[in-house]
Amino acid sequence: MENKKKTKLQLITQSRVFWMILSFLGALILWMYVTTTEGVEVETTLSGIRIEFLGADALRESSGLIVTEQDRSALNLTLRSTRRVLRQLNSSNVTAIINLNRVTGDGRYTVAYDISYPSGVSADEVTVVRASADVINFYVDRQLRLTIPVEGEFTGRTEEGYMAEEDLIFDPLAVTISGPKTAVDQVARAYVAITRTDVDKTLQYSTTYELQDADGNTVDDSRITLETPEVNVTLNVLSIRQVPLDVNIINSADATRDANTSIRIEPSYIVLSGDASAVDSTSKLVLGTIDLGSFVSEYAATYTIVPPNDTENLTGVNEASVTVTIIGVASRTFNIGHENISCVNVPEGFREEIITQSLPVTIRATEEVLSAIDINNLRAVADLADVGTNASGVITPTVRIYVDGFPTASVIGSDYRIYVTLTEIEDGDG
Repeated sequence: MENKKKTKLQLITQSRVFWMILSFLGALILWMYVTTTEGVEVETTLSGIRIEFLGADALRESSGLIVTEQDRSALNLTLRSTRRVLRQLNSSNVTAIINLNRVTGDGRYTVAYDISYPSGVSADEVTVVRASADVINFYVDRQLRLTIPVEGEFTGRTEEGYMAEEDLIFDPLAVTISGPKTAVDQVARAYVAITRTDVDKTLQYSTTYELQDADGNTVDDSRITLETPEVNVTLNVLSIRQVPLDVNIINSADATRDANTSIRIEPSYIVLSGDASAVDSTSKLVLGTIDLGSFVSEYAATYTIVPPNDTENLTGVNEASVTVTIIGVASRTFNIGHENISCVNVPEGFREEIITQSLPVTIRATEEVLSAIDINNLRAVADLADVGTNASGVITPTVRIYVDGFPTASVIGSDYRIYVTLTEIEDGDG
């Protein structure tokens, strides 16, 4: 009997119809569960819902208006819908939309928003139960572009021996900013401050800048756009050096700079500033050249101080007085008589006649040498080699002075002249 029952049960479980009926019952139970749970509406809260303004770009381009000062940038929404719908919603795909198509001018606006849901979810399927705000308050302002000057200062310090120029150099000289008129109108300048220390060379670099109002207060407003975020700045740093003044000396007439010459220059130096390559290469500033044979015992003159190119004389003194004194030797004037004045290289066919009867000449030497010189030791010789064959009449050639027997004695001056008459020799003249 029991075997018959087992056989009958096995026949039922192995029957295809049995499993079809069982599958149908399972599907029916699952359908009843879904319809009783997924179809039931529940609530969920989404935080940080973005607020977007529809038509903001078109409003800015057509009217120069932009949205500013909105009272909030996000919303919290409590939504009711079925579980199936709510599973598709989150804070990143649900958006609060404000349409700006009715905005025509600047001013404050209070506008209700619409909720935008992701594709596949209809607004009719969702109910907004609660919202952190029903309307959005915002201000519409004029978009303004403003060009402002770039200014700045050096507030650091330089190394000893260097000086920073007062004015900074900027490129560009002005920058453009843009943003709401209420924000941009606060700005008066773009300001750059250089605060570096121990500066010993010219600085050149690119840097950001700070926006300031007319009183020098910082304007920090995120609504302002910097169309040029950086500028190039140059701080010229100059070398400063005390440079002595000097003169070139031509040793002459038994006088030398080192042995018997006193030189006094007032002022003795100036202070130069300029590019380091120009200033540092200037060991002294030469005012001029003085020939010791051009004066008897003392020479005095005023020279203009001319600083080298690309440098500046910081002392403000533009002239220097120079006095040169001969010391340790003496000078005396001798009159060379007519008998000691002669001409050489007289042009062929001409006869010379010396008109000058006496020629004063100054000789420099030690007192011992000067006292030993006799007038007959002095000669004045004019060389007429360069006169030419067309010369005639009175000429004034320079003469060379000879001090015979006294090699250490020197003649002061070089432009000694005599008067000579040249006469052409006629045929038959003897």
